[in-house]
Amino acid sequence: MTIRTGLLFSLLFLLISGFQCFAKEIQTSTDLLNEIAHASKKQVVLVNFYASWCSPCRQEIADLIKIRKTFSQEQLKIIGINLDENEETMRSFNRDIGINYETYHDFQEQIIGFFHFQGIPFNIIYGKNGKAVYAQSGSIPFEKLSDLIEYGLTK
Repeated sequence: MTIRTGLLFSLLFLLISGFQCFAKEIQTSTDLLNEIAHASKKQVVLVNFYASWCSPCRQEIADLIKIRKTFSQEQLKIIGINLDENEETMRSFNRDIGINYETYHDFQEQIIGFFHFQGIPFNIIYGKNGKAVYAQSGSIPFEKLSDLIEYGLTK
């Protein structure tokens, strides 16, 4: 097998595994910030930090799944950042609970260190102008979440 063939198989494996539960790996906080900056030029971006073992996170994810169905892809991008010990736990949890938005595993806890928050769930909502309109630990009820997204669409 040539190096080129090996790289092709590796790329195909990464692409196929990336489609499961929308899970991706961001290795640095800069990768995440680039993803947010790219998306927030045209839509609201909601970044949600969660873990499978977090009861309030589980409750909030049900609302995030509904929010994803309420707002179009052009209006809202949801990015979940999972803080579980390993990626397989995240993938299994995402599949079981039915997450319908992109999720990333915080590889080597580099992302959580960048944002300096104390508890999860933790949410940051960026308006269409790329500036944060909300950043706080704790669950956000569906109605408030919807209002914050509507507000972000005007900014």
